[in-house]
Amino acid sequence: MSQPHYRTCHLCEAMCGVVITTETSLDGESEVITSIKGDHNDPFSKGHICAKAIALKTLQEDPDRLKYPMKRTADGWQEISWTQAFDEVEQGIKRVQAEHGRHAVAFYAGNPTVHNMGAMMFVAPLMAALHSKNKFSATSVDQLPHMLAALQMFGHQLLLPIPDVDNTDFMLMLGANPAASNGSLMTGGDIMGRIKKIQARGGRVVILDPRRTETAQQVGEHHFIKPASDVYFLAAFLQVLFAESLVNEAQIELQALGLESLKLAVAPFTPEAVAPLTGIAAETVRSLAREFAQAKPPSVMVVWGFVLKSMVVHRHGW
Repeated sequence: MSQPHYRTCHLCEAMCGVVITTETSLDGESEVITSIKGDHNDPFSKGHICAKAIALKTLQEDPDRLKYPMKRTADGWQEISWTQAFDEVEQGIKRVQAEHGRHAVAFYAGNPTVHNMGAMMFVAPLMAALHSKNKFSATSVDQLPHMLAALQMFGHQLLLPIPDVDNTDFMLMLGANPAASNGSLMTGGDIMGRIKKIQARGGRVVILDPRRTETAQQVGEHHFIKPASDVYFLAAFLQVLFAESLVNEAQIELQALGLESLKLAVAPFTPEAVAPLTGIAAETVRSLAREFAQAKPPSVMVVWGFVLKSMVVHRHGW
């Protein structure tokens, strides 16, 4: 008899809803996955899944999947008990730190950690117990600057603003490539489908990137920008918004400090001044800034290198 199970695919940050159907095996000792489909009632993914979710069955039933601790010995890999495994790991860490110093051991946590409540609870105590300054994670690869910006702007590193893809009429992307990243840090299943709907409802998607990315090939208007010149483009973009009074400065002043300093800082970076640096024509910058200011609400998604930063900016405030 088939039995549906409503779960969440935890293989990436999009966290799409899935319906996993199982049947009892012929020997009656286990449940066998017969299908994996998207959950159309999931409020985030709305039935969308990608190849990773379909592969859950393969991962679950992979004959090479490790289910017990294994130790490499002179006679090959051998199964050992959990108690022995933890003891040997502890002894090995202590030996390395005793011989080479506490910083000789580095800590790394990847996505499986943040998708497991038990693992998340023990990350901080484990890092503290190691007394090592060398701590790395998937976060340090692609989002620490984003978190630092959130900490400085909003008071906490996890208050991460995201583009309002489902409602915006104008989306500007610098370096972002959601067709490849699945919209990292946006927690949006079928992100490309959502971006395409911006155009379907009469909105505009503009992509600035040194190469014609997978995203640019599917949607939007693409402008080539010189590598590492994003900051000049954004400075000119802000210069136009301020110079043409396209933002409600009184409202912004209530929510942000240093507005006058920002205006002074970007004042010299007119579109004409930065055009040779970015390769983007001055009139293009002005046109984008004006349309951005008129959209409801406009969204910006910015990537510098591997650093993902996303920001929702409304016409009457930030």
